[in-house]
Amino acid sequence: MNRSLLNNPESLLERTPLLTVVIVNYDSWPEVHRLVGSLEATPEVAHGICEVIVVDNASPSRPPAELLQAIEQGVGTQLLARADNGGFSAGVNAGWQAARSSWLLVLNPDVLIPDGELSSIVARIAQFEADPTQAPGIVGFKLLNPDGTRQPSVGIFPSLVRTAWEQLIPRSRRKYQPGWRTRPGPVAWVTGACMLLNRRMLAMLGGMDEDFFLYYEEVDLCRSAQNRGWSVIYDQDVQVVHLHPLQNRAISPRMRVITRHSKLLYFRKHLPRWQFLTLSRIISLEAIVRRTGSMVQGRTDDGRAWRTIGEMARAFRKGLEPRGRQVLTLADSVIAKSLVVTRGSLEGSHTTPQIVPAGKRRGPSTATLLKPRKDGPACR
Repeated sequence: MNRSLLNNPESLLERTPLLTVVIVNYDSWPEVHRLVGSLEATPEVAHGICEVIVVDNASPSRPPAELLQAIEQGVGTQLLARADNGGFSAGVNAGWQAARSSWLLVLNPDVLIPDGELSSIVARIAQFEADPTQAPGIVGFKLLNPDGTRQPSVGIFPSLVRTAWEQLIPRSRRKYQPGWRTRPGPVAWVTGACMLLNRRMLAMLGGMDEDFFLYYEEVDLCRSAQNRGWSVIYDQDVQVVHLHPLQNRAISPRMRVITRHSKLLYFRKHLPRWQFLTLSRIISLEAIVRRTGSMVQGRTDDGRAWRTIGEMARAFRKGLEPRGRQVLTLADSVIAKSLVVTRGSLEGSHTTPQIVPAGKRRGPSTATLLKPRKDGPACR
């Protein structure tokens, strides 16, 4: 242990870390506070081997004073505040642009890192850096449920046939392949809840695709990385706990719009056009049927969601689909008293928002470093 580093915090800031932990937050401050506290307590952060960057996607609530105090007193954590909520990919990109290391460990706020696991990840990175030309682009690790059981974290790439098959199995098993089929080594894709990213790979791709607001962005990243010659591997010897996976939660009308958008965007970007068009028409038909059922049963928000999904599917076929933050605006409209995004804005009228071509990544994200005031909470 290098005691001189611990006794001289300024030297930690000058040292280039081997790993940057990026935590993308949207109003999950208690979980962020817990995760940052556990990371700050590790020797890897204390010695400057790891740095921690919390990227806040314009949360409506302010960070708790205890978290700001912990960041101020620590030496390895900084808080970046984005001006708007651009989604998970935008948050990761902001963290990547601020990171000083060659590797990024992306974590959801609701992840728990058991003692010793961060050290294991650092050891993996040291092995990769011994021969950077053979290093993977993306590494996924074993996820556990709070009760210690295995949580699915690896999947195969979507296709039209697989999408049809998924409708016959429980939602909790649709996106991921079962644990008994998962083996260490090369895989198609790994979950974004806990993934290790090679900075060189991110630089080659231009970062994560911010057209995806939420969901399927890690699938897109893994496919894009492999298309450029990078490997994606699964390492089951490193284990973390994920408390609230999306597949175990009920899907709100708002989230349903977002997930349908992401799947349509993935198909449009990566699969043959006939598969994309077939999926979009199936979703259009599904929207008509489910909207009718929802309105008959008096579930107004569900009905609005399915109406919006149907309009969105038609917009995709015309090349006028929403992207990035536009998706959030569209999803929010289904729970508003009056729709924020009108039918015309999806169908190519003069109110249509500016559309960025599919797959085009944004420029540098704008994020502000939050520093605590001496007399109280932080201000931007």
